[in-house]
This record gives sequence, structure tokens and C-alpha cells, in this order.
Amino acid sequence: MWRAMVRDLRAHRGRLAMTLASIVLGVAFVVSSWVLADSTAASVRATDLRSDVDVVVSGHDLTDADLADLAALPGVSAARGVLAGRAALVGADGKLVAGPHDTAGTGWDRTDRFVLTAGREPRGPGEVAAADGTELSTGDTARVFLADGRQVRATVVGTFGYRTVGSEPAPRLAYDQDSARSMFGSYHWIELTGEHIAVPPAPGRQVDTARALGEQATADAEAAAGSTRETLLAFAAVALLVGGFVIANTFAMLVTQRVRQYALLRAVGATRRQVRRAVLGEAAALGAAGATGGVLLGLALAFTALVLAQDDTEFVVSPLGILVGYAVGVGVTVVAAHACARRAATVAPVAALRTDALTPPHRTRRVRVAAGLLLVAAGVATVAATSGVDDLGTTERIVGLVGGIVAWLGVLVLAPELSAALRPVAALLTRLGGPATRLGARNALRDPRRTAATSSALLVGLALVCAFATLGETMVSMFGDTVRATVPATTTVLRPAAGDEPLGTDVLDRVRDTPGVTGAAAQRYGSATVATGGRTTVSAIEPDAFGTLLTPPLVAGTADLRTGFVVGTNEAAMLGVGLGDQVTLDFDGERVTRPVVGLHTTTEAQPLFYLDVAAAPAWLRDRTTTVYATGTDPAAVRTALDRAFAGRPDVRVTDREGVIDEDMGEFAAVLAVMYAMFGAAVVIAIFGVVNTLALSVLERRREIGVLRAVGARRRLVRRAVRVESLVICGYGGITGIVVGVGFGAVMQHVMLGRELFAISVPYLVIGVSLAGMVAVGVLAALWPARRAARTDVLVAIATR
Repeated sequence: MWRAMVRDLRAHRGRLAMTLASIVLGVAFVVSSWVLADSTAASVRATDLRSDVDVVVSGHDLTDADLADLAALPGVSAARGVLAGRAALVGADGKLVAGPHDTAGTGWDRTDRFVLTAGREPRGPGEVAAADGTELSTGDTARVFLADGRQVRATVVGTFGYRTVGSEPAPRLAYDQDSARSMFGSYHWIELTGEHIAVPPAPGRQVDTARALGEQATADAEAAAGSTRETLLAFAAVALLVGGFVIANTFAMLVTQRVRQYALLRAVGATRRQVRRAVLGEAAALGAAGATGGVLLGLALAFTALVLAQDDTEFVVSPLGILVGYAVGVGVTVVAAHACARRAATVAPVAALRTDALTPPHRTRRVRVAAGLLLVAAGVATVAATSGVDDLGTTERIVGLVGGIVAWLGVLVLAPELSAALRPVAALLTRLGGPATRLGARNALRDPRRTAATSSALLVGLALVCAFATLGETMVSMFGDTVRATVPATTTVLRPAAGDEPLGTDVLDRVRDTPGVTGAAAQRYGSATVATGGRTTVSAIEPDAFGTLLTPPLVAGTADLRTGFVVGTNEAAMLGVGLGDQVTLDFDGERVTRPVVGLHTTTEAQPLFYLDVAAAPAWLRDRTTTVYATGTDPAAVRTALDRAFAGRPDVRVTDREGVIDEDMGEFAAVLAVMYAMFGAAVVIAIFGVVNTLALSVLERRREIGVLRAVGARRRLVRRAVRVESLVICGYGGITGIVVGVGFGAVMQHVMLGRELFAISVPYLVIGVSLAGMVAVGVLAALWPARRAARTDVLVAIATR
């Protein structure tokens, strides 16, 4: 039996090429994800942390008095204050270099922090050392904007590498101590060296040992790498799921074509177990071969990604990742082929000589239909039950998402029966088209199970694309509606020019001094811990501006921030609080306790808590993230502000539509990456269509030979195969789009808390999917159609 299995693999290796490619792609995705994560984690573990620090005291606005008090503690042999602050670097193109900027500037000291790599250290005003990787070299001019809006220019006199204590961001620029003190004012942290140091607690102050910071940095980096790996493996799982459909369909067709072979084996004494093992052995061998190719391709992809990233991450070949790749490749192939192996084992020596020997019994169809309908009904009922809940809690969200997944599985189970919907389409094509159209349409419907199995791979890929496109389009629409409801059209908005970095502390005063401005307010974003929950987002703003310059829609209570918090409805439901309840926010040791006085509609685009800026911690009051301005002539105000900040590349002057376009542009980039990830699944699905058509051509070799013998031209045969491909791709594509939009509605319902069908349909993505579906149908049929058209008439007729 094993020799027979090996001969089958050798004899039919061409028929397994597309299946092998599917396994290679799926395993490559797994291995590359694993290797990238392990390489990142290994590089972090290999980072040379500082050994000249024992305790680090961090906080806001640490002074010389704090340094003197800490230096006088028992056991302290040395105490050093680290001057650091905002230094927003302007590039050669006049635009702000991407952040972070908060601690991008520091003071040079003779500690293990700095490793001089070129030139010398800064020694006085007008000199600066630049970190490696800033694209600044000796002799260049570094131009920065400080937190108070001052502009500082300095000549680069050296470059340096930087060693951290923990996970603190490395500075870009280092000035001499006197210049740094005049630029940044206070210490960002204080380093202590000694033994048995006990630092007394103080509000707003955090004390950590250097060892704890180093261990936490390593743990955080490894956790981030693990999270990245899990995310990439989720996409890999989708690719493997699609590959499973391809594998199962391939083995189903091969088993059908080998009915006589299995019959002869059974007739000469082979047992059912031996036949089943032979098919599974063939699947395992195919999986091992595909896994080998996938491992090699995955290693190559991971290495290429690290090279393109142009960082110092070391390429680490993960033995565990390779083992997982082999386990996944072989495991998925064997599991996908298991049902076909069981069917092959049931072939009787005599019954196998009939052409319908492996036609599934009606009982199996009835069970499948019943199971599919039950899954769809249960999933729809579960989602419908959550749609009637006003404020979705965590449990309701999970239940709704599970219901959507169950309904999706039900559609996959019912796929062979749903293909019956193609019969009217085939009848229409038969009436309107020529002989090639009739042949292609009928061939696609000849075996509903095969059509469904082939198209299900495409269904899954397109459904995921359309589901996330629906979620993304809904989020874009929701964000736009939120910004338009929260920011009046007459308001000019000033934002940081580089990401989430805060604006300079001078921006609000400069806006208020601008001619024509009658009202201006700053919004300050931060995060805090809720005593009854986890981390939450907080916005501190002037009470007079809340409800005028910034108008989040209230659903209950008052907008008077002087008397308490205004909380998002979803957050209030999650925390179990309502109007009048006391809530405590912990800002890293500084606590603010106030009652809930108002509730506002919550979206992902809004902070969950609004707070009077007067009650906020001092560090949050200085963290201006957005400034809103208005006047009697909004157009004149916008022009005046454009002129006032023309020389400030760290400030972007815009309006609410500009805010929407900017933020949604970043979100669209994230979606594009996600579509590219799902693209691997779609490519595997295309391999499945090609494979099915090629095997179908081989299966109908005699039929094609007869057609050619009675006068059918090669062009007609090619067109028939193309029509068959288009029908298969059309069924999978349209069903995938419908399922995807439906599942996208469920996703936005449970993730955003909106009504179930309050969705924005992604017409562009659907249009591209439909066009791609037609293109896939045509391209997938090229090789099989060419092969069918070149069938030798006499040889084909003589095959039986």
C-alpha cells in the first residue's frame, strides 16, 4: 500500500501542484510571523542596558531641591538629574520630523547613557550632539521647537548611541547642561546609585529600581512581539482555512477519479483501514513537502522584511517556529483530507465500478441542510437578541460576535445547497449564450458540492475583506458624524503637525492674541485609571468652551464641567455608574474624585471622560493636544491664524473637515495593510479555482474528446472552461460579498455599539471585488482552458 501511495504521488504530482502552492503560502505566513516576532524579542533581550544606576525616580517638574533631598537619603552614593524635554526637530524639507518629541532633547552628561560615535560632546551654547539614525551629521544645523514655542538652532558637533535603563524613549539631541537647563527647565527623572536605597513616597512621583525597569522593558517588548505574532498568525489562520478548502476539494476530486483503483485494491485484499491510511499518508507527504517549501519561503520573507526595515534587529531562526510550520502544514493537510480518506475506504469492490459510487446519499444531504439551517437560525437569533440592547456590555458584545460567526459557519455548511440558486442564472445563460456558454454553465452546476467547495475558499477571503471594509466604512462615517456634531463648522482647529505629540504651551495664548478671534480653548488628552475599571481616556477643557466651541451631544444631565464629569454612555454602562455617582480617576498617583453630572453619546472618536481643566493634574493642563478658535468672521479668523503660524511647522491649522480627512487617512492606511494580509487568502483561493478546473478537465477528458470529434473547435472548448470558471467565481464572490457585509454589520454593532443595520456600505470595495472576481474567473481559466483545448481527440476517446 505504501508503494502504491508513492506511485500515486509521483504519477499525479502535476495535479497536486496548486494544492502544494496553497500549503506553501499558508506555512510561509506562519513561519515568517513566528521568526519576525522571535527576532524582535531576541534583539530586545540582547540590548545592553545601563549598569551605573540602581534606582530611578520619575515625575513631573522635578527640581534641584528634589535632587538634593534624594542625594541626602541613606545609602545614596551618587544622584544625577536628567534634564529632558520637548525638542520638535524640523527636517531639511522644513517639515516636522515624526515623533516622539516630548523627551527628544536632553542634557549631555558623563554617564553610561551616551556612547560617542563621531565628533565630540557639546560644550556650550549653539552646539548639539545628534543621535545615530537622525540623519544629522557633524556640521549640520539642528532646528527645534521647544515646549514654550521657542525656536533653537544649534550646530551638530558629534553623534552618539544611547543606552537606556528601561523602556524610556531615546533622545534625538543632547545639549550641554547649561543650555539644556535653559531649554527644558526641570528634571525628567533622577538617577540614584547606591545600596539599600529607600525613597519615601510622594504624590506624582514614581520610584523604580533599575533592574525592575530593565525586566519590565524586556517583558513589554516580548509581550508586544507576542501580540504582533498573534495578530499575524490570525491572518495566517485565515489563509490556512482557505487552503483547507482547496486541499479538501483536491482530494475529493482525486478520490473520485481513482474509484477503479481503490476497487482493485479492495478486490486483491486491501482493507478499508489500509485504503484510508494510504490516502492520509499521501496527504501527510504532500503536507510535509509543502511545509518544507513554506518554511524556506517564510524564512526568506522574514529576512527580507528585516532588511527593508533597516534597523538593528538580528535575524533569528526560530526552531519552534519551524516545528509549528511543519505541524501546521501536515496537520491542516491531513485534517482536510480525512473525510475524503474515509469516503475512499467505503468504496466496495463491485460498487466502485459504477460512476455514481461516491455520490453522497440523500440522508447526508438532509443532515447537512438541517445542520446548516440550525446554525444560521441560532446565529441570527443570537445577534437579533443583542440588537435590542441599548447599551451593550462586554458579555452582550461577545455573544453578538459569536452569533455572527455561527451564522457564517451555517452559510458555509449550506453552500452546496445554496449553489442551486445558480440554476436560474445558468438557464438564462443557456438561452442567451451560445454552445460554449451552455456547456460552461451546465458543467459548473453538474456537481454542486464541488462548485461549493471550490467557491467557498473565495467566499471566505472576500467575506473577510468586505466585513472589515464595512466596519471601516462605518467607522469613517461615524467619525465624520462625530466630529461634525462636536466641532461647529465655523471653528478653526489647530493640531500638532506630527502625530499625537502635544502642542507648545504658547499656542493657546498666541491664538487668543490673534486679531478677530473672540473665543479660543484648548483640549488636553490624557489617560487615567478608573477605580471600578481599567484605563480610560480623559479630555480636560475650559468649562466655558464645553458646549460652545466643543459640543459633544448630551443625552442626559448637564454640560457644566465645574460641577463634575461628563461621561460617555457606553463607558458609564461598562462601569455601572449613572448621574450623581462619584467616580475617581487616578492619574498615576494623583486622584480626582467628582460626580457624574452629564452623559454624552460615545464613539471611538471621543474621549470617555470630560473634565474641568482646573481640576486636572498640572502635567495634563500643560498637555495641549488641540486648540479651537472662532470669531465673528470665521473666514478671516482662519486666514489670520494661517498667517500667525506660517513659521511654525509644528502646528497645523485646519478645520473640522481637515481633521476628518487627516485621521481617516491614517485609518485607511491600516485598512490597506489588512486587505493586503487577507490578499494571501484570496491568492490561495485562486489556486483552488485553477486546481479544480484543471482536475475537472482531466476528469472530462473523454467528454472533451467527443466534443472535438463531433466538430467543436478549440475556441469553443476554451470559452466553455472560462464560463465555468466565471460561474464558480461569481457564486463564491457574490455570496462572499453578501456574507461579508452582513458580518461587517454585526462587527460594527458589537464593537461600536451602534444599531445593527446602521452601516455604511463600502461600495468602492464591493465594486473592486466584483471586478476582481471577473478577472479571477478569466485568469484562473487560462491554463485549464488551454489544456482542454489541446486535448488529443483520438487519445481522449480511447481512454475507456
